[in-house]
Amino acid sequence: MKSGFRERTVLVTLSATFVDVLLKMHAALGSELAGALQAGVAGGPKAQSTREFALPKEPLKLPSKKYTAEFLGIFLTAWTLPEVFAEIVDMTAQVAPEALDKLAALRARKRTFIARTKEAIHTGNRHLPTMRTASGWWISKNIGQEDLKRALRNLADAAGLTYGRDMIFPVTRCTN
Repeated sequence: MKSGFRERTVLVTLSATFVDVLLKMHAALGSELAGALQAGVAGGPKAQSTREFALPKEPLKLPSKKYTAEFLGIFLTAWTLPEVFAEIVDMTAQVAPEALDKLAALRARKRTFIARTKEAIHTGNRHLPTMRTASGWWISKNIGQEDLKRALRNLADAAGLTYGRDMIFPVTRCTN
């Protein structure tokens, strides 16, 4: 079998979850962007170093909701912390559902991070509010920033990702 690459070839070890995420992102990109990526790879390092890039005239503006997070390069915003967590849980359900099963087995002090049933979230205080995500997982609506960071760190570990690189909260906004 011959490779189309005549210069250097690099063999790297990646987790199956990460490869699955890359393949799903590739499928979601569309043919035009995927073609541009392939052309960049085929051109090798020389093509990349001689290509000129134009900076946008205005900085990228994030939506103006209260909280912003980043998950595998995708920015998401929400008005509440439970909405941020729900969006990340739903995105994870699409790319690494096994990570959610691992997260469900973990406990955050007195509650679980996520659960398949409403009753399993606040076992000691069932009167506390919960919400169901679009992917069917239950989460607590009684969550603060530190709780969310703790949940995202554990989710990143369960998914084989790095909190602060692959999963970022809060995303610092640039004010110009």
